[in-house]
Amino acid sequence: MDAPVVIAGAGPVGLALSCALGHHGVASVVLEEDEALSRHSKAPGVLPRTLEVFRAWGVLDRVLAAGTLLTRPTVWSATSKQPLMTIDLAPLAEMTAVPGLLFIPQDRTEEALRDHALALGRADLRFGHRVTGFQQGDSGVAVDVEPARGAPYRIEGEILVGCDGPHSTVREALGWRLEGKTYPTRLMLADVSVGPELDGLPWPRVSTEGDEFGGAFRLGPDLWRILGNVAADVTDEAAVGRPAIDRRVERLFGAPPRDVLWADVFRIHCRTSPGFRRGRVLLAGDAAHINSPAGGQGMNSGIQDAHNLGWKIARALAGGAREPLLASYEEERRAVILTNVDRYTDLLTRAFLLAPPLLRRVTLAGARLGLSRPALSRRLLRRAAMLDTRYPRSALISGTGALVGARAEDGPVRLPDGRPGRLLDLVARDAALLLFQDSSLPAWNAAEVAQIVGQVPGLRVWRLVAGDVSSGPADVADAGGLWSRWGARRGSAALVRPDGHVGWAAERPTAAALRDGVRRALGQP
Repeated sequence: MDAPVVIAGAGPVGLALSCALGHHGVASVVLEEDEALSRHSKAPGVLPRTLEVFRAWGVLDRVLAAGTLLTRPTVWSATSKQPLMTIDLAPLAEMTAVPGLLFIPQDRTEEALRDHALALGRADLRFGHRVTGFQQGDSGVAVDVEPARGAPYRIEGEILVGCDGPHSTVREALGWRLEGKTYPTRLMLADVSVGPELDGLPWPRVSTEGDEFGGAFRLGPDLWRILGNVAADVTDEAAVGRPAIDRRVERLFGAPPRDVLWADVFRIHCRTSPGFRRGRVLLAGDAAHINSPAGGQGMNSGIQDAHNLGWKIARALAGGAREPLLASYEEERRAVILTNVDRYTDLLTRAFLLAPPLLRRVTLAGARLGLSRPALSRRLLRRAAMLDTRYPRSALISGTGALVGARAEDGPVRLPDGRPGRLLDLVARDAALLLFQDSSLPAWNAAEVAQIVGQVPGLRVWRLVAGDVSSGPADVADAGGLWSRWGARRGSAALVRPDGHVGWAAERPTAAALRDGVRRALGQP
């Protein structure tokens, strides 16, 4: 084999998958048709769940340094020059290590992921190399490549992942098309310079005039993203022409832009591939699903595809049960796209992008009311941050309890050496078997449990203790209400996978049930 994993596409998802694989010690070859990374900002928002993923991989600091993290954004009316609503993200602090929304141009996200993948020493990035086809067999996948210079060649890998966008060559070779709908509207995007006099205006900014609406947010020093809907009688060319952009920017800022750096018009789709996997070939990101930009979940869901898939590929290549590991990727991610991402972005699209002005105002008023009520605000913010993802039963997921399949509840803990930490930091690379222990007897014996699951690689056993419990080398103390949020009872046990999801849980399991649940959750034959 030339490489364990071949990745088609070096956009944010392909680069993220290379990082995920490198994080787990797996080499990859990334083949990108373009001769360099994109220089356009494209998707500019990174949500808290994706920031958690970046934290686990060790790339968070690179990404934060390249963007602007908002923890209490205020939306401003460009017309009245008054705030419309403030979204306080403070309630997320009890749920996640990074309770904020990061605004960062996509090209900077890609640069950070590229640099991290290379720093891990497991990535071979080949720009100007186009995947033209493949043949898969029992032992691997032969990928045909056409470089921009030189003769076509073939590369052999054990697994091929198509991260090559909505017009995916890999998906088309599998005979699949993206299925779904196209909304009856178009959006225009532009990156503009407004000059130092206007660069300090508060943001995000919105404006409305009749059925037309627009928005602006700052991506960096004198770099602003402009967006808006396009009327049916306006051509694509006219929508991104300088007169139209000048008019939109003047509404948002009171003056036309100093320069237009990039502009485009696109239709909004909600489409999903009928399959995410066939044999040794898998799809991720836009190759597998495309969604409305409302809510900013498109790129984020693609990076979360990579987070789900990376550790599974690593375990499959290391001798794990390949079929359930790879099958679970399709079972889990496709279901979440259809039930979570599609429904949420469809709701926001209809309530904001497609709505007439009156309905848009009603929706905004409803959002303000919801965010003013603490319990409802926490639910709304959790959903918008993508912290509520729950996978259905799959080839890996089993057990009982309210959190089975869900992203594990995160929160502060005290580590055995006394240092503060977070629960999800325990599964940044390895899986964690959590044994919930309070001051009541009988007590979990972490050493005995470790022997029961001792043949499972990449697994740590921890007692999550509450109350007056003597500490030991495998004990982490609940330092922030984790027991309550988990709904834990004495004698409970839960397996948290390397992607931070609960793969198995039970209350007072027998040794056999514990062993079988853990092995299944991690794809251990």
